Amino acid sequence: MPSPAVYRSPRAAATAATVLLAVSAATTVFSLAANIHLFGAAGDLVPESYLVDNAVLADAEQLSQSAATIHLLVLLCSAATFITWFHRVRVNAEVFDPYGHRRGRGWAIGGWFTPVVVVWFPRQIARDTWQASVRTDEYGVRAPLSPTLLNLWWGTWWAAKLLGQMGSRLSTDAFQAYAYQEAVGWLIASDLLELAAAGFAIALVRRLTAMQEQRFAEAAARAYGVPVATVHG
Repeated sequence: MPSPAVYRSPRAAATAATVLLAVSAATTVFSLAANIHLFGAAGDLVPESYLVDNAVLADAEQLSQSAATIHLLVLLCSAATFITWFHRVRVNAEVFDPYGHRRGRGWAIGGWFTPVVVVWFPRQIARDTWQASVRTDEYGVRAPLSPTLLNLWWGTWWAAKLLGQMGSRLSTDAFQAYAYQEAVGWLIASDLLELAAAGFAIALVRRLTAMQEQRFAEAAARAYGVPVATVHG
């Protein structure tokens, strides 16, 4: 049986996650620029020509691969800080609402590394954490909160991942310039979606962190007999 949930401020974890997500977004811009350059280099070739011994294209490919490697390393660091924050806010949410969660708190980490369920477990946990962190009214009732931000974050992240995998596979299988350029186009689309996903992730971290801090501050104020209006001021 897990130990009782204890609230701890998610501020430090949120700051680390926000900074690393921003750095990751910067490396995505680098990857995007490299892939646009690669797209242009492939477009300069005769569409039906074969991809053999072209120095300009080889240099563009090397730049793209270097950008992808740098981005991957930063993304791994960003993922570590984000998951740390994600687990922290999930535990906090259990303090606010012990019964409104479809998955145990351990899945806030394990859900990201388990095949198949990774597609929906983190999204479920985020949704339950989001709702549990909503402020209650004077009767202790929480109004449903729109999941739009969650859906945008989760949708753009998975779309970027799928398009990136498709672009990589098609570029590996391409032998002619036109097919290769089309594959790079999918990589560019993936980069654009990943940029959007990073922006939505930062917004999610900031919003949910602020919600939990406000919720905890109000609970503490009530416990000590301080008017809640003072907390807002």
